[in-house]
Amino acid sequence: MATADMPETAVNPVAPLDPTVEPCLVWDASVTVRPIGIGWNSEAVVLDWDGQGTPALLVIASEGRAARLYRPKLEGDFPRPYDAGTLVEGLEGLRCLCVVPNGSSSRFDLVALGPEGLVLLKNSGSTDQPAFESRVGLGIEADLGIAGSRVTQLSAVDWDGDGKTDLLVGLDDLEGYWPDAGSIPAAQAIGFNQVGRHSGYDRNRLWRGRPPEGRIRWLRNVGEPGEPRFELETELAAEAGPLNLAIHPAPLAISWYGGDNLELLLSDVRGLVKLYRNFGGQRPPVLMEPRTLKAANAPLLLPDDRTTLIAADLDGDRRTELICGSADGRVFAIRATSRDSATLPHELVQEPGLLWLGGHAVVTTGDLDDDGGLDLVYGDGPGHLWWVRDRGQGVEHRYSRPEPIESGGARFRLDPGPSGRPGGPIAPNLGFSCPTLADWTGNGRLDLLVSGASGEVLLLKNDGARKQPRFAGPTRIDCDGVPLILPPRVRPAVADWNGTGGSDLIALDDEPSDSEPGAKTLVTGGLDLIALDLQGFLCVYPARGEKSVGSPIPLVDRLGRLIRLDGGFGLGGHCSLWAGPWTGSGRLDILVGLPADAAQFILPGLTGRAWPKNGAWSNVLLLENQGKNGLVPRPVVTLDGQPLVIGVTGCSPSGVPAIEGEPLDLLVGSDDGHVHYYRRDQLRW
Repeated sequence: MATADMPETAVNPVAPLDPTVEPCLVWDASVTVRPIGIGWNSEAVVLDWDGQGTPALLVIASEGRAARLYRPKLEGDFPRPYDAGTLVEGLEGLRCLCVVPNGSSSRFDLVALGPEGLVLLKNSGSTDQPAFESRVGLGIEADLGIAGSRVTQLSAVDWDGDGKTDLLVGLDDLEGYWPDAGSIPAAQAIGFNQVGRHSGYDRNRLWRGRPPEGRIRWLRNVGEPGEPRFELETELAAEAGPLNLAIHPAPLAISWYGGDNLELLLSDVRGLVKLYRNFGGQRPPVLMEPRTLKAANAPLLLPDDRTTLIAADLDGDRRTELICGSADGRVFAIRATSRDSATLPHELVQEPGLLWLGGHAVVTTGDLDDDGGLDLVYGDGPGHLWWVRDRGQGVEHRYSRPEPIESGGARFRLDPGPSGRPGGPIAPNLGFSCPTLADWTGNGRLDLLVSGASGEVLLLKNDGARKQPRFAGPTRIDCDGVPLILPPRVRPAVADWNGTGGSDLIALDDEPSDSEPGAKTLVTGGLDLIALDLQGFLCVYPARGEKSVGSPIPLVDRLGRLIRLDGGFGLGGHCSLWAGPWTGSGRLDILVGLPADAAQFILPGLTGRAWPKNGAWSNVLLLENQGKNGLVPRPVVTLDGQPLVIGVTGCSPSGVPAIEGEPLDLLVGSDDGHVHYYRRDQLRW
């Protein structure tokens, strides 16, 4: 429903949409379990939440914006599935949660790291119903008072054997890390420069600052039960000298495969897991030579996008499991099989429910297998691509398990390279794949164009059968003879914007489908690329063949102004574009998904209206095409005027067909992994 004169009155403040309330897509009924996940960068804690002796799983994700408690089901082999989970309040903005006994009827408190530093969350609940309503600062800053350091992990253990719970701390030493320190604030020394390169690297792609290093420190508890107080002790080392550490160290003190002898388990960004023998079972441990854990007759490797690592007994067999979170929000468990070996990581799952694709998912839509369904293809934080088949019929959409997409016979993963890691070598090696489905090559098959953290655009040509897609190896798209570089994490739109390919939807009946001879199939033709240039302006890149586009042509609004879709510093790129006949005017419109925080920088400039003092605007934006009069920005809202605030770091909208011949509905992928679906009659703009 178009509303040319939208009210300028502020709406009530809103939080990001609740996926348990808002319209979301669901799994197929045959999917009996789904991955545990509520966002990205998941961190897990195992604890006896209700005093019944059952190890529950507390997961916090999305930089502390969501926390959920999962209780294990009674049936099933290891790892047993969990319930759907319940929201836990009071943990907002925290990470690195640790359980600390408090000696009272509430049994335990929590210690965590917040923006202000180390905090104690006092448990004001009862034995079976914990509650966390207040935070007490523990007088230790977020960097532990060690200039130029970053905490990567906290783990709770009685390290010195005095009966009090201490903390082991993994640190990245970043002293002198940033090039040109002092002249450029660290928050601004990130991202692309004007030619799509990272200014922190030299011409040989070597980091110009001091290489980062990993450290392990011990925070000794010198307080009392319920009133912990921590003092920073010296750096941990082995008898033979310093520990061999890379960045992102994860230290744990455990008794692997049973027993009482406390050892130091240690991993870092390289993924190997080493156990340092404790000479004589002393406390604090005296660390001797390490041994490397193995799995499947090879060294055990943790996922390269893991977050924190914890140790707990998940199944009650009195042996320790390792539990780690991941950048895309999943949680994995690793079981001990001997003193020197373990299983490969198992994905922890929960009972069926809403479709969840993983944190930082960027979604595109299309009928990839020609069965009339609304299939989803999405990219994740690590850089992989996934295909989710629609098993439903008509307007009923039911989705099967995601299948990894291969390219050239190997599983696809986008490598960001140095320029695609804004924080330099300390940043995780995440590609943040942003896919677009379109018949780019004009062969009647849906190809994939993929951008991401590096800004490059890759073509994955579909050279398979109509019902059996198969993607060739990635080919780089060039612009006027040099690689096309977009701002990071932009999903480009594809459409015949310049009208060079005839109609935008071409009906073919000379190639029958596999199931219905003579059926018509819709394919696109004469396509152009619509994206942002490196300054953040919306442009059309005219197609010049399969592997090339021409110089960008800026798009303008009805006043002739360039349209900038970049947010504040650090929010450059991070948007998803879709182009198609949304308004039904006969012209192609553009839908834009923005980071929620960036909308306050972008929308006032585009609309000429001030940001509401007590409200918010939608981060789903329509750019209505009025032909020669340019594009008119219109935030998309619900019928009652409430803005669509979907996701935090971005969302990916698409116009999708509901019934043939009817106007399009709206599908929006959220960065928390859920997929929202709105009927057209639920919206206005």
